[in-house]
Amino acid sequence: MVDRAEERDPRLNPPERLPDNVKAVWDEIVASNDVAGTVDRQALEAFCYLVARMRQAQERIEEEGMVVRDARGKVQPHPALEVERKLAEQIRAWGDRFAPLVKPTRKRGYMADATAAAVANAPHLQGEDGKKYAGLIAAARTQAWLIDEAQRDSMEALNEAVIKIMPQYIKACSELQITPASLSVGVAPETQKQDKGGGSGSNVSSLQERANRRRTG
Repeated sequence: MVDRAEERDPRLNPPERLPDNVKAVWDEIVASNDVAGTVDRQALEAFCYLVARMRQAQERIEEEGMVVRDARGKVQPHPALEVERKLAEQIRAWGDRFAPLVKPTRKRGYMADATAAAVANAPHLQGEDGKKYAGLIAAARTQAWLIDEAQRDSMEALNEAVIKIMPQYIKACSELQITPASLSVGVAPETQKQDKGGGSGSNVSSLQERANRRRTG
């Protein structure tokens, strides 16, 4: 059975009344999914029973074979095959609700790494105070990753990313107070005055012009 770490969010621990094989399924799902704070415990419990019972049926089939003889000696399909089929149908009916998260690997990229470093070195984005910026941080890091991917693709893709993604990225960085133009010691990001000068648009235009010069140079 999968070990349950003591420090895990208590909401993710399975009910003690569950059999060990059902608890094992519960732990597998929790370990491969992001359900903290949002898990429907009753739904997850029902799903775990389905999976555990299907596995029991599969184990019986493995041990006893796909065919058995009835009381009259007649060969027939193992009854567990029908049980397995019905349970599999019920599990499929749940769709992707408790499916493991896909965690794609990403290549290291300058923009993404630089953004991560900037966030890590911003004191106001750390600890409890920084949690309220979690969504904006995620958005900025995603945009940085997309720009890196565009750079790997082609100059045309990078040029398009500079036009479409870079303004949003620069705005997010400004709101997070991780760009030099937005720095103001002792002032929280939400109280920063908006830049009334060239703003992110001028920065983006400059980057685009440089990219075009490199392309045609």
